[in-house]
This record gives sequence, structure tokens and C-alpha cells, in this order.
Amino acid sequence: VFAPRVLDEPIEESLGDAVITALNDPDRAVKSAAMESLGLLRYARGVQALTELFQYYGKGEPAEAALDAIARVAYGASAPLFASQLTAKSAALRGIAAEGLARLGDASQLPAIQAALASERGDSLLLTGAFASAMLSNVPLTPIAEALTRPKLRDQAYQYLVELAPGRSSLFTQQLQDPDPRVRGDAVDILALAGDAAALPLVERLLTDRDSQVVKAAERAVARLRAASRKPIS
Repeated sequence: VFAPRVLDEPIEESLGDAVITALNDPDRAVKSAAMESLGLLRYARGVQALTELFQYYGKGEPAEAALDAIARVAYGASAPLFASQLTAKSAALRGIAAEGLARLGDASQLPAIQAALASERGDSLLLTGAFASAMLSNVPLTPIAEALTRPKLRDQAYQYLVELAPGRSSLFTQQLQDPDPRVRGDAVDILALAGDAAALPLVERLLTDRDSQVVKAAERAVARLRAASRKPIS
């Protein structure tokens, strides 16, 4: 019932509320899927139920799943919860909290995020720190883009870049010109998924790329971005 969402398209309440109801399902897999869905739907009406689940579990994978969903919704009232989890014993919870604060867009939170992650040595949390810095201060995307070529970090970096792309298309120029066709192709796909029509002129340049797979990616991206540019603004 969900698809990853970047643009703030309205959610039909009957759908969102049905997913909230599924949080009470006795099957753990269904409950987990419902949490993930609410996060990807960015359904604000589900934040209270997700917060109650997080407080109930407190730690472990269920708590991480609940907090991750809250962080993806990025509802302003969740800021105190994220701030409190920056000092959690769990590295996973600290990272999720940093992501949540970054998505809220309050640049004043960046020093707290950086302080919380300053002593981290894990590559995943270091990547989270780079995401927060890029989201809140528009620093270059290079550290995140470089992680696309590292198998263990690829999915995390890819999602971060999709989130960062809207309004920041010009920051992808280096990746679109990268000697590695895989990087160029990834950059094209990311800009297409982000759905920001401002990326169209950048992507169109790769319609004549020397690599056939990049050209195919550019053709798909151009079609998607042209459709986005024709979408009426509500």
C-alpha cells in the first residue's frame, strides 16, 4: 500500500488510518510492515501511535523500527524525542535520531548532532553525520556519493541522496560527470526519483552519454522529470 515518497503529496486518510490499525496486529511481520509504511507515507496522524510503540519497547529492533518511522515522517513535534535519543546507548537509535533531526530542517540542531556523532567510528553513522551536514548546511555531497561504490553503504547512501536532491540538483554536477558510468547512472536515477523538475537540464545532457546504460537511465529520467514539470501545483 505504500511507495517511497519524497514530495509531500496528500495521503488518503482511510488508507493511512488503516495502516495505523495494522500496528496492533499480533503478527510481528505485519506490525513491522505497518511501521515502515507509515514512515514512507510520512503520515503525520500515525506519529502518536508510533511514539507510544517506541516508548513501550524502549530498545531493540521494534523500538528502532518505530523511531525510524517517526524520523521518516519528520513531524515537528517529534524534535524533543529525537534530541533525547542522541545520547541513547544504542548506536542505531542515535543514528535514527540524527536523521530525524536533519529531516526537520532546523540548522540550529546541527551542532548537537555533530557532538553526538563525534566519537563514532562506524561507517554507517559517519555517513549519517554527512547526511545531516548536507541537509542542514548544504555542504558538498561528495562523502555520501562516494559511498555509492561501497556495497555495505550503497543503499543507505542512495536513499540519503534521493532525500537531498530536491532543491539541490546543482550539487550533483560532479557525479553526473564522474568517469565511472555507474556513478553517472546512479546520479541520474537519484535525480529522477527525487522528482525535482529543476534537474531536467542536467539530466538531458546525459542523453548523449558514451555509455548506453547511462543513456537509458537518462531517457527514463527525462520522461519522469518532464511529467513532474507538467504536474499542477496545488
